[in-house]
Amino acid sequence: MKGTLWIDPRAGISGDRFAAALIGLGAPEQEMTKVIKSATEELGMLDIHTHIEFLPDETLAYRLHIIPLEHRELFPLEDAPIALENALSRAGVKNTYADFAQRALSILRAAEEHIDSAATLSPEKTISLPVIGAAHTPYKHKAPFQPRPENVSDGAFYIQVETQYIVGMQALETFSHIFVLSYLDRSLEPEITVHPPWKDGPERYGTFATRSPNRPSPIGLTRVRLQRVEGNRIYTGPLDLFDGTPILDIKPFIRSLDGVDSGSEAGNDGWLEGSDHLELHRLGLPHIHPKSSGDFFQTQIIISILTGIGWGLQRLEIDLSSIVCASPVNTGPEHSLELAAQVILEQHKIPYEAGSDTGELVTPSGAAILATLAPEFVASNHILSDSKRIGLGIGQHVLDAAQSFGALRLLFV
Repeated sequence: MKGTLWIDPRAGISGDRFAAALIGLGAPEQEMTKVIKSATEELGMLDIHTHIEFLPDETLAYRLHIIPLEHRELFPLEDAPIALENALSRAGVKNTYADFAQRALSILRAAEEHIDSAATLSPEKTISLPVIGAAHTPYKHKAPFQPRPENVSDGAFYIQVETQYIVGMQALETFSHIFVLSYLDRSLEPEITVHPPWKDGPERYGTFATRSPNRPSPIGLTRVRLQRVEGNRIYTGPLDLFDGTPILDIKPFIRSLDGVDSGSEAGNDGWLEGSDHLELHRLGLPHIHPKSSGDFFQTQIIISILTGIGWGLQRLEIDLSSIVCASPVNTGPEHSLELAAQVILEQHKIPYEAGSDTGELVTPSGAAILATLAPEFVASNHILSDSKRIGLGIGQHVLDAAQSFGALRLLFV
């Protein structure tokens, strides 16, 4: 094949959508899915399958599904280059196409390392705060994510205030509820962005837009019922704290100020609006926060998808030095863009802008593919409609049905 590959990312770009679009361009479907599936068999089995969907304008798009079937030990991203090299060799991917896959992986790794280093930087400013007491709870090794009414039977809950601060408790017993500010001394390394373990999808959210305990300043905030005050002890309802957690402050909950339940000042639920998980917290119903296996599966899928894309580009004999891309790249709403994807887009000067409210449209792997191909960027209205072949690719996530928000277009001109 001689000609130029045009990329139309007005629906964003991801690894699975790019691979699916290559199938639409003519890469043999069965062979390509076999390559993707066998790339990481030693890391765990994957179910790879495709099917064709009609878009609203009656055009056909390939949807690619990659589903992990088993869980193995954690496979870190830093060990991925050798695994990718072996996978490419087994698939017969060579020369510039193998270099493409390895380069895309190195860009992903560099973005992750950039995020990790930024997260571990020493803060420029710190302050010290007095500890006014300690929480006493039945929880030695595992505490609930949210205090629930049924936890009252777990044992005694109280805050023991240091002697010099007892006078500060005068009249506290007149309130029914209090706010407890704590220092979460058992939190993990701080995170700048968070992937909620209970939420489906790859979206990450800023730490300050979540209740994650792993924060730059790990301060906990708990609203709890005040049962009684005895000496220097404040007995409360269930607390979501480990036994011995340092307490920084106690403030009364004042219904007239804090209990607004109507009107414009009632507030909203932000990005959690409509979340079933939020409703479980609101109702105080028991539930679990499953640990995410994303790190393992993400590395495995990255190796598989890059192997498949390298194979597909080689099979179609795409000239990697002749790539054109529509600009700017549509990332979807700003809050859905993963930090790793943003780092790649900015470091490699890829023009992008927030677009629809459909969901995440640019993944880190999609950004890495663009950065590796280093295309010539042209205005979106310059994308040619007359082409030898067109491939439309849809990925794992079911987005808005509209064509402009669902499929990645690859055009061979």
